[in-house]
Amino acid sequence: MIIRPLRKNEKYKRDILFAEAFNMKPDIEQSKKEELNLEGEVFYGAFKDDGETLMAQIAVIDYKSMYYGHVLTAAGIAGVSTLPEYRRSGCIREIFKYIFTSGSVKPYDASFLYPFSYRYYRKYGYERVLQHKTIKFPFSAIQFIPRNDSGVLYQSKDQLPELLALYNRFASRYNVCFYRENGKYFCDTPFKTGKYTYMWYNNGKPEAYATFTIEGRTLNVSELVWLDKNSLLGLLGFLRMYEGQADDIWFSTLDKNNPLDLMIDADRSCSYGMYDGVMGRFMDIKKGLALYPYPEESGTLTVEVTGDFITSNNGVYHIEYGGGRANVTYLNDETPDKSISTDIKISVCSLSRLLFGDVTPENIPYLPDTVVYHAEKVQKIFKPNDAVHFERF
Repeated sequence: MIIRPLRKNEKYKRDILFAEAFNMKPDIEQSKKEELNLEGEVFYGAFKDDGETLMAQIAVIDYKSMYYGHVLTAAGIAGVSTLPEYRRSGCIREIFKYIFTSGSVKPYDASFLYPFSYRYYRKYGYERVLQHKTIKFPFSAIQFIPRNDSGVLYQSKDQLPELLALYNRFASRYNVCFYRENGKYFCDTPFKTGKYTYMWYNNGKPEAYATFTIEGRTLNVSELVWLDKNSLLGLLGFLRMYEGQADDIWFSTLDKNNPLDLMIDADRSCSYGMYDGVMGRFMDIKKGLALYPYPEESGTLTVEVTGDFITSNNGVYHIEYGGGRANVTYLNDETPDKSISTDIKISVCSLSRLLFGDVTPENIPYLPDTVVYHAEKVQKIFKPNDAVHFERF
């Protein structure tokens, strides 16, 4: 088996895999005439020993992700697919090993993916790191909020700098939320696509926005961004301008602690939901531990990480913290310190979930493949944190 990036003239090989794995119907003859030319994205393939017969592939997309106000490098994983005749032969595992351990691909701090199976990707250290809340309600539930006309439609790249600044200011409050540097995920052709982004302005500055489509009689909001209570109320007041054109508003991608449901006049006509979102994992566990927001007072913590297919990540990490900073030492088998006792033994999957803030202190002992030796010490350090994610890949 040979692992390598797909060449530009191998687009048709990728498309054949897409056809088999995702029930797509590409024009393969046309694909043979086209080049694989993707910005910030590379396909890695598992080839037979001839180096030409593609058996499986994974796309790696460059992103940046927020983590307690820090910006991490992040590998978005997509397009994971194998031809039926080569499945269950270890192709995907070998590609993952190449991407994350060969040294041939640039190192990443973290990685995220949307799974077809949560169980399957746990083999590679991924775990669900957030849940999305959904809310649907009629416009009558916000009739107490005054209407306003302070919304401005995003329809020009000239507006992009202030829209990016608003989004990234919002994103810095949340873990996982991607840091954006360009307009890739903002639609500036609303009349062609039917996807609208309206920024809400206060004293000449944008302080909130909503991205939405209208389907039937429902306003479907896919991105809701705001800076404070006043800006959220102001944006909702602007969305009331759609009363008459739509009957209901559906928010499909809220963080699970979103306060929106506290602010509406709810009754039986309102509906709520919760669903699992993106899976994530730390590639650089030492960095993930070092950037975590520890208590101000001085202390130590020792974490033993297990179960990672990246074997160099497994082992004991000793943390000395204080004054808002932490120093992390990796104690490998060659330099063990027998005087240091482990406070928590945890799998790489559960560790990522813990670090990204998806677990309350009292529930830490219930995480899979986790043994807490000093509960009071561990629960004092690890706290939940809000997380949200908008991109789809």
